[in-house]
Amino acid sequence: MHLDLDHPVLVYACDIDGCLAAVGHAAYDLVAFQGLAERNRLSADDPTVPALTFVTGRPHAYVDALMQALDVRLPVSFENGAGLATRHPYEAWLVDEVEAGRAAMAAAHAALDAHDEVFVQFGKIASLSIFDATGERDVEALAVFLRALVRDAGWDLEVDPSTDCVNLLLPGVDKAVGLVALCETLDVPEAAVAGIGDSVGDVAWLRRCGVSVAPANAVDEVKAVVTAVSVRHDVAAALEAYDALIAANRVLAAR
Repeated sequence: MHLDLDHPVLVYACDIDGCLAAVGHAAYDLVAFQGLAERNRLSADDPTVPALTFVTGRPHAYVDALMQALDVRLPVSFENGAGLATRHPYEAWLVDEVEAGRAAMAAAHAALDAHDEVFVQFGKIASLSIFDATGERDVEALAVFLRALVRDAGWDLEVDPSTDCVNLLLPGVDKAVGLVALCETLDVPEAAVAGIGDSVGDVAWLRRCGVSVAPANAVDEVKAVVTAVSVRHDVAAALEAYDALIAANRVLAAR
């Protein structure tokens, strides 16, 4: 992969599922993870190496563990833009847009927990990830089922299909909101951020990045809007893009 940059990229933001690992709760490639961590550590002393962060739908506890594994020192965005977290100092907080919709989210959570046909992923507080429990619905069919449920219950929530689940999100809270909050916290312009994502929920935030990449396994909607599409899958593509960003930054620095 070759990238031509007009300005340096300071931050490399990665989605997790489908980008740092294959979807379907696949095992992580620990050798590739070591490569990501090594590059990220270089960013502390080498300004041509973007620092790593996450823009993900995963809950805080899960993201916190990956921050430690990859030595991520920047703030990260979790739960589809609902929250930000840091390792040093160790804290997490929700974006302002979350508060107005938490009652609807709590009502949906309680109702879905009691529903035999779905499984609600543990650990989330401002969004929900819903999995089919019948073994009969793919993601598209599950989304249709949940849209009807949300409509009939009168919940003011967005239905957001992902790769192996369907997310329920608060209106106006998505990964693009998380990216904006992340950039404000870092005091870094969006144009100085490179992003990699694979699912429909990644389109909005990738559009805002200065540079964007899709792995080969990304959906067509993502491939249509990004700067570059890798021929490699998930974490191999993430590593390829990291090296391409470093190389492009060094070309700029040498001018």
